[in-house]
Amino acid sequence: MAETTFQASIVTPESVVLETGTTFAVIPADDGLQGVLNQHAPFIKRLKPGLLKLNTPEGIYRFAITGGYVQMQDNVLTILTDEAVAEASVTPDLISAEDAKAQAMPAETDLQIRKRKAALARVEALRAMAEIGDE
Repeated sequence: MAETTFQASIVTPESVVLETGTTFAVIPADDGLQGVLNQHAPFIKRLKPGLLKLNTPEGIYRFAITGGYVQMQDNVLTILTDEAVAEASVTPDLISAEDAKAQAMPAETDLQIRKRKAALARVEALRAMAEIGDE
C-alpha cells in the first residue's frame, strides 16, 4: 500500500530550499521533537536549532536548521528558518569552522548568551547529521 504524502516546504529569507511530497517529518520544535504525518491537526510552533528530517517516496532529506517557525495547515507543512544546511553540504571543515565561530562569540549579555547557545546547538545538529551520514 502506497503511503499518502503531504506537501512540505523549507523556506529561508533567501530562497525556497525544498518543496516536496513528504510521508513523515520530524521537526525540532521548541517543546521537543514533533512527528508529523498526513492529515495532522493544524498547529504553529517555534523551532529550535536542530536536525529536521523529511521522509519522501524518493528518500530521506536531512537539514540542520537554525530555529524559526513551523506551521501545519490544510495538509501543508511550512518550515520557516534563517538557515537550512542540507546533509550533503556537511563536512568536517564546515563543522570545525562553525564550532570555532560559536566558541568565539561573546557571552556577556542575555542576548549574546542566547545567540551563542543557538550557534552551539546548530554545531551539535551538524555533528549529529555527520554521524548519521557515517552510518
